[in-house]
Amino acid sequence: MKKSRKRILAERERAAEKVYQKRHSVYQRVWIVLFLSVVFFTGLCLALLNRPTVSDRENRELTEKPELTVQNYLSGEFAEGYTKYFSDTVPFRDTLLNLSSAFNKLKGIDSPTFYGNVAVVADDHGNSIETDIPVNGTEPVGREPLVITRPEDEPSVTEPPVTETVTETEEEEEVQDIAEFSHNGIVVDSVKMYGDNAGVMLFGGSKTCGTRYAELISDYKIALGDDVNVYNMVVPTSAEFYLPKKFSRFSASEKDSIDHIYSSYTANVIPIDAYSEIAAHTDAYIYLRTDHHWSQRGAYYAYAALCKAIGQTPPNIESDYESLTKEGFVGSLYTYTNDITLKNSPEIFTYYKPKSEYTTYYYDYKTLESKGTGPLFYENVSGGNCYGMFLGADALHTKIVTELNTGRKICVFKESYGNAFVPFLVDSFDEIYVIDIRYFGRNAVEYIKEMGITDVLFLNNAFAANTNSLIDGIEYMYTYDYGTLDSEELAEVRQYMATMTTAAEADEDDNSVSQ
Repeated sequence: MKKSRKRILAERERAAEKVYQKRHSVYQRVWIVLFLSVVFFTGLCLALLNRPTVSDRENRELTEKPELTVQNYLSGEFAEGYTKYFSDTVPFRDTLLNLSSAFNKLKGIDSPTFYGNVAVVADDHGNSIETDIPVNGTEPVGREPLVITRPEDEPSVTEPPVTETVTETEEEEEVQDIAEFSHNGIVVDSVKMYGDNAGVMLFGGSKTCGTRYAELISDYKIALGDDVNVYNMVVPTSAEFYLPKKFSRFSASEKDSIDHIYSSYTANVIPIDAYSEIAAHTDAYIYLRTDHHWSQRGAYYAYAALCKAIGQTPPNIESDYESLTKEGFVGSLYTYTNDITLKNSPEIFTYYKPKSEYTTYYYDYKTLESKGTGPLFYENVSGGNCYGMFLGADALHTKIVTELNTGRKICVFKESYGNAFVPFLVDSFDEIYVIDIRYFGRNAVEYIKEMGITDVLFLNNAFAANTNSLIDGIEYMYTYDYGTLDSEELAEVRQYMATMTTAAEADEDDNSVSQ
C-alpha cells in the first residue's frame, strides 16, 4: 500500500527535525566548549602572565599588590586593595586600551578616558569653570579648601574676547558648541604645531584667583624682608599660541591673565617676563605636541628671561648643553582624550643636560628625611613617561648643589611645569631648593630663612596661577608649620618624629652606660 503524500511529507519533516536537533546539539556543545575554553584561557592568562607595574599610556605607576596581614584581612582592606590591584594591572593593559581607542575611532565614537584632574575651563558660552589642571601625581587631600566667592559684578579674565571680523569661510567654520570640538576642554581638531598634529588645553582663569595668587606671593616678600629677592614667573601654555582661530572665543587670553597678576602685587615682587621670550620663539619646538607641558627648549627661554632679571647671560642652548633625545613620545593629552590622532603622531622628546658639575639630593616631602643623592635626569624613562625625566617625581623635595661660588641660593616653588626648568639653574646658583606647591611638610618662610636662601622664584603655568586648589598650597606653606600636609600625613610625620626621638633617647642611654 502506497504511503500518502501527506504522510511522506510528515516523515521527511520528522527526519529533517532529527537532523536539525542533532546538528544543533553538536553546535551547542562546540559553543559551550569554545566559551569555556576562552574563559579558562583568559583566567589562566590573568593568573600566570606578568602584570605591568607602570602604564606608559597613562604616565603613572599602577596599583601595587597589597601585603596580606591578619589585620587588613579581617578589616576587609586586603580584599578591597587586591581587587583594585587585580583590575588595574591586567596583562597587556595599554595594548588593549589602544585597540579599544582605535576601534571606537573607526566607529566614529570618541570615548575619552582621564587620569588625574583635567581642567574643563569653559562651558558652551566660553565661561570659566574653575577646576584643577592635570598634574603628575595626586594632590594632598583632607584639608578643607579655602572658599572664595566671586562678586557677581566682578569681570573675569575668562569672559569671551571680542570676536574679530572674519571672512565668510571662517564664519562657516565657526562652531557654536564646545562639545563639538573638544574633549573636556582639550582640543585636537585642526591643531597643528611645527607642521604636525597636536592638542591644546582651553584656558579659563579668574581675576579673583589671580589677585589672590599675587597677594600671597607679596606676603612671602613681606615676611622674608629686603635681604631675599622674590620673583614670580607665570608661564603661558601652548593654547596661547597654537589654538586655531575658529576656537579662540572659547579660550581666554593668558597674556591678559598674566598681566593682571603682575599688576596685583602688594609688595616689591619682581615679575619675570617669560611670555615675551617664549612668544619670540614660537617657530621653535617650545611645547610638546601631545602633552600639556612645555618642552625643555621652551623652559630654556623662560630661564633666559630669569637671567636677564638677575643680571646674568644664559649659556647657549645650542653649544653649552648636551642635547639628547627619546623616540616615540606620546604624552598626557592622548591619555586625557584617548584621541587616536595624537596616538598616531608621536614626537621626539629632546632634553638638554648642563655640562656643569653638580650633586642632586632628594628628601621625603613630608618628613624631609634624606633619601640620599640621585640623578637630576632620570634617563631610563621611555614612552609616555618621558616628562618624568626631570627630577623623577613631583612629590619629592630636591636640593641641588653646584660648584659656582656665586654666593646665591634659590628656592623654586613650582608645579610640574617647573621640573623641566630647574636643571638650567645649575649654571646660575650655588644651591637650588625645589619645592612643589602641593607637597611640602614645613612652613616655607621659616625653611627659607633656615637655609639662608637669597632668591625665591614662584614658577607656575597660567592654569596653576588661576586654580584655587593649587594656590591653597602656597597659602598653607605660608600659614602652617606643617605646610600642605593633611591630617593623615601629619599623623604619619608625628609618628616618624616620635620614633626618631625614641631612637635618639636609646642612643643616649647606650652612651651613658658605656661611659
